Amino acid sequence: MEEVMRILIVEDDIDLGRLLVNCLKKEDYHPIHVENGILGLEKMKEIKFDLIILDIMLPEVDGFSVIENIREISSIPVLMLTAKSEEKDKVKGLKLGADDYLTKPFGIDEFLARVNSIIRRANYYNQDPEKGIIKYGNIELNNYYRTLKVNLREIPLSNKEFDLLLLLMTNENHIFTKEQLYDQIWGLEEYDSYDEKNMVSFISKLRKKIFIDEEEYRGFIETVYGLGYRWRVK
Repeated sequence: MEEVMRILIVEDDIDLGRLLVNCLKKEDYHPIHVENGILGLEKMKEIKFDLIILDIMLPEVDGFSVIENIREISSIPVLMLTAKSEEKDKVKGLKLGADDYLTKPFGIDEFLARVNSIIRRANYYNQDPEKGIIKYGNIELNNYYRTLKVNLREIPLSNKEFDLLLLLMTNENHIFTKEQLYDQIWGLEEYDSYDEKNMVSFISKLRKKIFIDEEEYRGFIETVYGLGYRWRVK
């Protein structure tokens, strides 16, 4: 039996919400539309979704607050929608754990490409229990359950943080440029959306989560100046 892919759309623009629902149905997804963040969080408790499409500018509770609540309980992929073009809003969304973002107005073809890309990556990283555990000293990455443990303590990661760490750890000592990492993890090369400041901020946040109290580990994310980043094994 083919798996049903459920998508929650949290968007206060009713007409846009209906349009996105109709487009996703044509792609054989099962979308549900709600008009504010409170209803969205309630719906998440009732139904297991594969993707959240979340507008930033929402009544009562904005999208930033909603994604903070989501990340406390789930690593479900989140695509953020915003009418703002300011870089700070995009950076803030990524820092809070968004997997991707779209700035309004956007084309339906681009919207569907982003949705398909996010779900395809999520399915790839969850499909094979035999991929098992990657371990470097006190750092343990579980590629099936998508969890990270440092000194036996689980560290919450967004999907993008996990994907980037997995890419680096499974290619030890291989140097990736910032552009390569951005294309691999966000999958946006066809939209020419590379943003170096976002990439540097993302890596910095990930390091702070993993390397607690500057403790030494057998592997670490190394900056190779003038080139990019790699997972350096000691």
